[in-house]
Amino acid sequence: MKIKRFVAPDMRSALAQVRDEQGPDAVILSNRRVDGGIEVVAATDFDEALVRQASRAFAPPAAPPVERQAARPAERPSAPPATAPVQVPVAMPAATQAAAAGASASDAVIGELRRELVAMRAMFEREVARFSDERLRAAPGRAAALEDLDGCGCDAEVARGIVDKIPADADPRRARAFQLAILAKSLTTPVREPIADGGVIALVGPTGVGKTTTLAKLAARYAHTHGTRDVALVTTDAFRIGAREQLHTYGRLLGMPVAEASSEAEIAAALERLSDYRLVLVDTAGMSQRDRALAAQLSWLARDRRIRSYLVMPANAQPADLDDVVRRFAPASPAGVVLTKLDETSRLGAVLSVTIRHRLPIAYVTDGQRVPEDLYPAEPQRLALRVRELRRSALEETRHAAA
Repeated sequence: MKIKRFVAPDMRSALAQVRDEQGPDAVILSNRRVDGGIEVVAATDFDEALVRQASRAFAPPAAPPVERQAARPAERPSAPPATAPVQVPVAMPAATQAAAAGASASDAVIGELRRELVAMRAMFEREVARFSDERLRAAPGRAAALEDLDGCGCDAEVARGIVDKIPADADPRRARAFQLAILAKSLTTPVREPIADGGVIALVGPTGVGKTTTLAKLAARYAHTHGTRDVALVTTDAFRIGAREQLHTYGRLLGMPVAEASSEAEIAAALERLSDYRLVLVDTAGMSQRDRALAAQLSWLARDRRIRSYLVMPANAQPADLDDVVRRFAPASPAGVVLTKLDETSRLGAVLSVTIRHRLPIAYVTDGQRVPEDLYPAEPQRLALRVRELRRSALEETRHAAA
């Protein structure tokens, strides 16, 4: 493998040097900023021995020597079948051991190749992202929008997708207007408010995200229009201390019945008893997304077709944790998300990026503890404006702190 270092004023020039000198098959191994521009390390002429060895792993094994010898015509009359020496069983264990050893070695080689390919793919994706950033930052308006979205906590890939739709000739002020409009268009919301048509709605999510309080807000919101007689509450949380008591307290305050269930059979029986209520809200156990009991709960929620699940996610969580929550609760097939704790973050772009990447409709948002005042149906335009307002407030606080 031939490795060479290139230094150029920018990434575009560096990649051009690599292509001109090493050809289109060159692979970027690393890059970093140095005095005078960008340093790129590229390689060509990979050792193909590993590739050939991996290819042989998929070829059919050669016949053992004993079998080839048995296939030749006999040179003398064969003995009766009963007394003929049987040599194949003697040779088979050795052949089997050789084949197993070869397969093990081939598996190791293939595994090594896969790891190399994964590493090269990640490196390539980083280079493409850097090149895309440089292209977008070449236009002042786009550069300002990209910096703005980064400051709002937006995921880099989501931010690039938004900025790429901004006209290259837009000045910073127009670019920010485009940025808000494109961000709002990237967010999805349900066609109708989820509780408007009644039914059975379950809130799922990890511990501490505000499921029980959000459920009480939804119940009060529905009762304000339809009356308390049409709403019933169900709790399945038998794990957290005081969880059931909390929902019973809300039930007494709102004048709504509260049922308890801790298994699939019990929830089915509870829903049958409450079938006369127009809206039944189910508060599920607030387990960690890594809890083994979570899988069982999500499976029976998904099996009961009467239940529509909504994933509750806190806006103040880290992006990686939010992605993990979405993956862990995917078996419940959530129809959308409820974003809580909007009043506890200054970087709303992080949670919005997760909903954009996973294409999850945002049903409701909450920004306080008041029931039901601090819950609203999600509106893309208002969310986009809130992202901008939080960014502006953060910048002002930074300026005041520096003064």
